Amino acid sequence: MVMANAITDAKRKYLTDGKHDDVLANFTVDSPVPFPLKEVLQRLNDLDTERVPGAKPGTDKAGDFNGKLSRLIARFEAKHLDRRLGFLLQPHVECMDMEWLPKLSHILTGSRGIQADSHGGIKVINFSEVPSDILPLMVSLIARLVYNITQWTPTEKRHPIALFCDEAHLYIPERTSRDGADDISVGIFERIAKEGRKYGVGLVVISQRPSEVNRTVLSQCNNVIAMRLTNGDDQNVIRRLLPDSLGGFGDLLPVLDVGEALVVGDASLLPTRVRVGEPRYKPNSATIEFWDRWSGDKPPSDIAASVLAWRRQSAR
Repeated sequence: MVMANAITDAKRKYLTDGKHDDVLANFTVDSPVPFPLKEVLQRLNDLDTERVPGAKPGTDKAGDFNGKLSRLIARFEAKHLDRRLGFLLQPHVECMDMEWLPKLSHILTGSRGIQADSHGGIKVINFSEVPSDILPLMVSLIARLVYNITQWTPTEKRHPIALFCDEAHLYIPERTSRDGADDISVGIFERIAKEGRKYGVGLVVISQRPSEVNRTVLSQCNNVIAMRLTNGDDQNVIRRLLPDSLGGFGDLLPVLDVGEALVVGDASLLPTRVRVGEPRYKPNSATIEFWDRWSGDKPPSDIAASVLAWRRQSAR
């Protein structure tokens, strides 16, 4: 509650100083309004050291939060100085402009027809360098941004958007509790899976471990494209997604060849076994040829440079 109040006060000050009266009238702590983190941190420090008038004239006493926010402030400052979280907690000055969010939303949700260069219908967002402990939160925030923008767009102006979630088991896992940050992130995807189609937002869940993906999200899938699966738990998840009359097709999962897939759902009149063609531009994700590398004469990588990049938290 203390943090929420500090953020609300910082947002209110930003709107007041910028004379954004139209937004100020109805904003909440969740409204997409920029605010400086330094002001929030300063407010927490003030509360942590606050002295208020005592019962007797001329005396004072510790405030309600005096000395109770020290651990929170220490964690806050540590994360604020963490280079890995710099993109989030040390944003560029441009991000503090009210016009920055419309620009970002235009890039994320704008179709190819409204982009300046008539390109960009497909956007690829690379989260590989985002720390694993905040990965679910960051991915879900992007998804929520797209969903909210579409939700607040007039019906006649909506353009369908499909979110392709690769390695979905990393950030759309099964719920473990109701209060954790990961579960809050999962809740966003559950809402999109259940209600997104009303606003033109589709969800494509991609994972090599379907048994670790949230069941609520999977149950909303209209189509299943399953490639070879040898793990029994993963096979059972796919079998549960198939109609009762097609349960036998699950027996094909462990015997599918490389590049083959089983297609079931609205996209196919009948369950179909297909072979997927290789892409023209292959991603840089192929398995390293261990034996060829070990037996070759190529020198090993520059270990010192790798350690230096690790220390700098930058591979460039």
